[in-house]
Amino acid sequence: MSEAVKEAPTFIKLHGRGLATITDADDFVEAWNESGHDEQCSLADYLGVTDEEYDIWVITPRALPAILAARPLRAFIEPFYRQLRVVGAQDDRPVLYALADAAVGVRAFARG
Repeated sequence: MSEAVKEAPTFIKLHGRGLATITDADDFVEAWNESGHDEQCSLADYLGVTDEEYDIWVITPRALPAILAARPLRAFIEPFYRQLRVVGAQDDRPVLYALADAAVGVRAFARG
């Protein structure tokens, strides 16, 4: 991977700092497509997401808000990511709701 790709702030880093919104993700994808970085790094790397997060996002694009909300709790909800990756249904709302419910439950437990 080139130094320029390594040093460029990813969507995830900028979002985490409050400098990018969910709607900016499409601009990052477009920039990756136009930049030629596809030969140097995957789109997941360019965005700063894990392979699991990327797979879920591809399967269910509306899942991006849940993915971003779940990132701080990733270690606790990794099994849900694996389920979503395996299921592969375009409209798999029950699993997405389970992910959201798990994130809420883990947050409550962590505060507790």
